[in-house]
Amino acid sequence: MSAAVIRALDGDMNGRLLPRHVVKGDTEENRTAGQDELTRCAEMGVEANVVLRMEDMARSDNVVFSATGITKGDLLEGITRQGNIATTETLLIRGRCRTIRRIKSTHYLERKDPEIRDIIL
Repeated sequence: MSAAVIRALDGDMNGRLLPRHVVKGDTEENRTAGQDELTRCAEMGVEANVVLRMEDMARSDNVVFSATGITKGDLLEGITRQGNIATTETLLIRGRCRTIRRIKSTHYLERKDPEIRDIIL
């Protein structure tokens, strides 16, 4: 996902897939998880422990990236609430044309579906 948005913004990066037991310590739990990761890599035709170029990780700039802030950060505002109104900020990037949108949304919580309303109110 990171490679897709970086490519969409005309950036560059390299990466390398390392199994968990190599990175986090050779415990039984990490070795089991690491072996599962290596199996998934093999199934996808991706070789672990090899440097991957941008083109290997994101083969096209025809991507759409979307992120909505939950807590306040450097890139996005977090969710704010005043009574029954919540405000969110979403970043939307379309790679092919490099359109970048910041969307501020107002949510009237009492008008949400009951399944959602009962959780947030």
